[in-house]
Amino acid sequence: MVDRIIYLSNSTANSDTVNESSEEAGTKILTTGELVSGVVEKHRRFLEEYKKEFEELDGRLGQIEGEVKSARDSRNQMKERKEILREKRQQFYHQAEGLLEKELLPKLDPMPADKLQEDLKKLKGQAEPSEEQRLAGEFKENLREFAQGAGLEESIILQIEVKIDEALNPNLEIKKIEEDEKQLEEDDGSKSQEISKGKPQHKWLNSKIKSHEDALRYWEKMEG
Repeated sequence: MVDRIIYLSNSTANSDTVNESSEEAGTKILTTGELVSGVVEKHRRFLEEYKKEFEELDGRLGQIEGEVKSARDSRNQMKERKEILREKRQQFYHQAEGLLEKELLPKLDPMPADKLQEDLKKLKGQAEPSEEQRLAGEFKENLREFAQGAGLEESIILQIEVKIDEALNPNLEIKKIEEDEKQLEEDDGSKSQEISKGKPQHKWLNSKIKSHEDALRYWEKMEG
């Protein structure tokens, strides 16, 4: 037989007749104080559970939001770095072009001169590092062949080749940065989804905590 719980005021609960009949019927009589204590305990229990879940979720969301901000800062730095590298790359090609026009082209026939200028133009406009490396190799082969045929000093040839090699390095770094940017974007998308999913629960838990805190304050006053 399942016991029944009924509420009686303190004055009523002192009635011997009610107590005897309740015992016979298998019911448990709660006084006002016992009932209020039970309600207070209930709100404390819920408040403890909700606070624990909220703190865990709040910490996780805070961590993710920090990571998203850090990734955003990193992307901005990467963007600035790429601009610097592009400028350096063009500067090295400009220096190579200056040496070429000053030291070699005036000594060449129109056909080889035009060939070197066209190859250098392709190099400057190439964004793919592997293709740029290939074109640079061809350019340096033609440069050395035409320069030696024109009796150009070895030191000038080497200076131009060095500038070409220096111009290749920025593009390699840019390619690496772009790969890192892509990975950051993928991670950022995953983190943004997690934040979007966690925010509603975070808001709901915060609301429940406030609700139980208000209720607990009310019933603790009643208990007191």
